[in-house]
Amino acid sequence: MNTKQLFVAMYHYVRDLEHSAFPQIKGMSLDDFRRQVRELPELFEVTTLEAASDFLAGKYAPSRNLCLLSFDDGLKEHYADVTPILEEHRMQGVFFPITSCTNDHVVAPVHMNHFVMAELGVKRYRTVFMEELRAFGLCEYAEIAVNRATARKTYPLDDDETAEFKYLFNFVLPAGQRDIIVKNLFAEWIGKEREFSSELYLSWPEAREMQAAGMVFGGHTHLHRPLARLEDAELQFDLETCWTMMTANLEAQSLWPFSYPYGKSDSFNEKVIMTLRGLGFGCAFSTENGGNFPGENAFTIRRVDCKQIMPLGTAGQAGDGHRNVALSAAGV
Repeated sequence: MNTKQLFVAMYHYVRDLEHSAFPQIKGMSLDDFRRQVRELPELFEVTTLEAASDFLAGKYAPSRNLCLLSFDDGLKEHYADVTPILEEHRMQGVFFPITSCTNDHVVAPVHMNHFVMAELGVKRYRTVFMEELRAFGLCEYAEIAVNRATARKTYPLDDDETAEFKYLFNFVLPAGQRDIIVKNLFAEWIGKEREFSSELYLSWPEAREMQAAGMVFGGHTHLHRPLARLEDAELQFDLETCWTMMTANLEAQSLWPFSYPYGKSDSFNEKVIMTLRGLGFGCAFSTENGGNFPGENAFTIRRVDCKQIMPLGTAGQAGDGHRNVALSAAGV
């Protein structure tokens, strides 16, 4: 029996945090990423999406654990900084842009939340936000609606106060009122949305350049909302729009993956999976923590936070069965 696993490293912000305008943003420093890319092949067989898919389907038995690199949200740094490093080391990344951000030059509310929080600090930001929320008559509701245990499970790498506020923002509050508040605070404390969006997110031409360098793209919805909580019409619109924009603006791929926003098991369901299958997506990634074995559901692939991936590797197991899945300079 093959006891090897596929581990999928999950990245979001990868930047020179110390010298950036928002050093409090939670992400991986560029130096740490470079170091990790150098060291990962000593611990894993660093793989491609196609080989990972073959492994899950039972078509490929590696001699050691696999590691696939995935990057959510379609950030400009994924084009400017991450891709050159991966290309240098002949590795593939799987990238998941939010189509409204790439196409329409808007900033997703989830990212507005990150940057205002980084600017003000969670305590001050929460106070200001709750003052604005009071005008909508939702303040008392917000105080009792957050399940603290669920919030901590959803955001295990944050302190309790931050996890509870993020859960309130992303899962509890009505999107309409929440977005009015965060857009106003973003405009006050950060700047103009369209200009910020152009600096934060990669463009379609940049994404195609990344494909030419061997990278793979997938869907991450159009509006970045928890899919299991959407009405049928909202769900269909969001995923169809994501699929249409993605396939119209990117080069053809043999396999189109998907990454669930927020990604815990309560953020998607069988209806979501059926819709993804119907559109043409071939697999989907969650944020549930852990490795993956052959035969498991290709639409509930678990991932591991990028800062926790290194201890999971096992060095020195490459043998005759090792399969070279590194990228050539021309692509896969």
